[in-house]
Amino acid sequence: MRALVTGGAGFIGSHVVDRLIERGCEVAAVDDLSTGKAANVNPRARLADMDIRDPALLDLADSFRPDVISHCAAQASVPNSVSDPMRDAMVNVVGGINVCRAAEQAGCSQLIYVTTGGALYGDPERLPCGEEHPIRPVSPYGVSKWTLEQYLRVLMPASMGVKTLRLANVYGPRQDPNGEAGVVAIFAARMLRGEPVTIFGDGEQTRDFVYVDDVVDAHERAMNSGESMTVNVGAGIGTSVNRVFETMARETGYEMAPKRAGERPGDVRHIYLDTSRARRMMGWQASTTLADGLRKTCRAFR
Repeated sequence: MRALVTGGAGFIGSHVVDRLIERGCEVAAVDDLSTGKAANVNPRARLADMDIRDPALLDLADSFRPDVISHCAAQASVPNSVSDPMRDAMVNVVGGINVCRAAEQAGCSQLIYVTTGGALYGDPERLPCGEEHPIRPVSPYGVSKWTLEQYLRVLMPASMGVKTLRLANVYGPRQDPNGEAGVVAIFAARMLRGEPVTIFGDGEQTRDFVYVDDVVDAHERAMNSGESMTVNVGAGIGTSVNRVFETMARETGYEMAPKRAGERPGDVRHIYLDTSRARRMMGWQASTTLADGLRKTCRAFR
């Protein structure tokens, strides 16, 4: 099987590439290296330094002829989407449409869209949030990721399997504390350097933290499924930022108290996902505990 992975030098995309290589796939990773790193890419994969908005993506897909395109590339920062919504839309919507065109032109049998869950549902009416929860994003990032979901619905031919994975807050090795947003990566880097750590708001806001290996497992199960689907991928548990800080401080021996700052625009107060559809449709559920995942992440950052 041949697979093309956009964002293949990034955090989640590079782990997807690794798993595909392990399974014997021939893989092309596409990344403009604006946040991804060439060092993340498995040496057995082909790396194309390319923006997903580039028309040359269609030529690449046409020559490589992938069976599946896994679309992991994104402008993934909520704060950056607030400060520069135009770029957010250009990458996540216009770039995403270009990926759709490449998949159709290359005759792919399936496209896997790795997107957000937490940023779609906004301030939840109920918890946990299932896939049928009203879509009410409160940031440009959430709007752009939802918009591409709608383009997939109307652009992709019925013969193509479209698998949309709505992710919770993913963390783990290779997450860039200076690039792709992620409180765990930021905490790990600063704690291990003995630098001050900032918590926005009171720290009691909750998120659904899911370890990257569990996300890759979900991706693999979706790819091996014969039907199109839209599923949440998360731990299904709400965990406060304060708890994450305390757990990581113990793991790293960090003794400084956190600094406090005001809440960030575009952030919701509480969110965690209902993953029962993923269990029902593809037999998947997260298996890594928060303590184990944070321990593995801290060790990798060391």
